[in-house]
Amino acid sequence: MNDAVSTDTSAVTWTADLPTTVELVRTLHDLDDCWTRADVERMVEARPEWKIRRAFTDILVVGLQAELRWPAGAELFLGTTEPKADTFRRAWVPLLQFHLPTPAEERHAALRVLSEALREVGAPTLVPTAADGFGLRWRSAGRTMLLQANDRRAWIAIQPHVREVRHVSPELPAAVAAFVPLLHDAAGGYLPAEAVRRAVAELPGVEAGFGDGYVDIRTGDPHCTPSFALRGSVLRGAPEGSYDVLDLHRFELGPSTLEHRRAVFGEIYRAVCAVLGEPTIFGGGPDGPDVRWREAGGQGRLLRLLCGGRRVRLETEPAAALEEDEHGTFEWGGPSGGSDGPSDFPLLPYSWQLHLPVQAPGGTADYLPGGRLALSVPHLREGLESLLAAWIEQLPVQRPGEKAMFTIAAPQISGGLSVTYSTVKGVLLRVGPRPGVAAEVAAAMTADGWEPSGRRFKAEWRTPTEETAREAAALIATELTARGIGGDSGFGLGPGRITARRPGIGLSPQLAAHGFLRVTGLGLETS
Repeated sequence: MNDAVSTDTSAVTWTADLPTTVELVRTLHDLDDCWTRADVERMVEARPEWKIRRAFTDILVVGLQAELRWPAGAELFLGTTEPKADTFRRAWVPLLQFHLPTPAEERHAALRVLSEALREVGAPTLVPTAADGFGLRWRSAGRTMLLQANDRRAWIAIQPHVREVRHVSPELPAAVAAFVPLLHDAAGGYLPAEAVRRAVAELPGVEAGFGDGYVDIRTGDPHCTPSFALRGSVLRGAPEGSYDVLDLHRFELGPSTLEHRRAVFGEIYRAVCAVLGEPTIFGGGPDGPDVRWREAGGQGRLLRLLCGGRRVRLETEPAAALEEDEHGTFEWGGPSGGSDGPSDFPLLPYSWQLHLPVQAPGGTADYLPGGRLALSVPHLREGLESLLAAWIEQLPVQRPGEKAMFTIAAPQISGGLSVTYSTVKGVLLRVGPRPGVAAEVAAAMTADGWEPSGRRFKAEWRTPTEETAREAAALIATELTARGIGGDSGFGLGPGRITARRPGIGLSPQLAAHGFLRVTGLGLETS
């Protein structure tokens, strides 16, 4: 072990010594199939030092060392495709832990030694835009393996490749594998035309038509529509002959359904994760999903996977400039007509974001904006509808098997009004009875759309549709008004009068303590 990164330093902890780490990564590099429980059990049986140590509803943990180091030695974590499933959608092995605050020079020294040692394994591609400049990427027919890092740890991430798509072009996985890493790794976030020409030349049956500020990428299949395209954004100052936007799908003209949009974006999202790994920031808003891979440091860039209008696209942006602009929108925006006018919830950059700073590569924005506060019950209804619509469309793709929740608290609501959206069980609202004669209260609440449930009332939508967000938000608004909130009684929506308690997401036990959910479109103070 290099003395500069000894495992005995107080700032950096290695899960295994360097030679053992290299051999573990070499073993992982030679594995293509570990995506079912049966695959994992066969791997464990073939290696006496491996052992299945823990099994949770959504994570399987495999010990990789017979002799443990602190705290449990090297372990392989496999995340399931959904709770209690026997198939896995990602895997990761923690290698380094940086004890905060770790000086940057110590973190860089450890990453440099680790990265240089792991370059002996296979033939990785250097990823200078990731892991403080020390990122690595290994590609094979069945998976992508990456060395990733943030300011808390470094790890190996493994993602299976997408083998089949049903709702987008069958050529999409190959196009993603060819062009997405180029755009992600491009210096300054701009992909030069020369790199595009080389990538096209290496793809069989693919042609490119270069125009003024764009490239149309066409496959040999005449039935494969739409074509892919690269564009240079003039507004963001893309240099001539370079590109910072990759169009991956165009929806056909005419109305689209929730299920179709979700299926299309899901296939593209999984294809992108298969070559880049999990994103830094999950999220989205009224315009659609907004998933972000973020470089560490204030001068880095964001790679955003967006679905808005009729296009699904990837684009690069300067992180600091975009986040400063978004911060200003939240800070200085708002409804133009006061509490009587329309709210601006449908215009917000995003309604929710999930940050997992221990799990995700890159870093979090230096300044996180607050949310928009509702000025009236009608405003709150608009905010809730926008947020719930975003969750219903976006969470099942980005965080399958999990649930998001919060409780609306006010003096007039004993126990609060709880709101839960589960990607498995749908939308569930729960609230206690209103004050008054029990029979009359039950009749009034049932007429409004509630159903008695023990000592409380509930409303649920087990299979949410396009109308669910509107219906749930309307029921909540009706209930608040019925209890005198935001009405003539003088109870408004200001701080201390009505708030949102415990907004969170149903993360696995290993991740729950390390992530935070931001509901910028909720409309209430959170606590």
